[in-house]
Amino acid sequence: MALKWVVLGYAAAAEAIMVILLTMPGLDGLRRGLIAVARKLLKPFLAIRDERFRNRV
Repeated sequence: MALKWVVLGYAAAAEAIMVILLTMPGLDGLRRGLIAVARKLLKPFLAIRDERFRNRV
């Protein structure tokens, strides 16, 4: 149970750091890079959702 809280804490900290970096002015290159990485990481999850939706129709 403690490991779940540690992982959740790290995820929340990473999210907070990303929000700070994305909202700071003057870091356009870093912002584009973070957005590209996030899209690539989320793409498999979107594919799973699409497959589930196709099976329902």
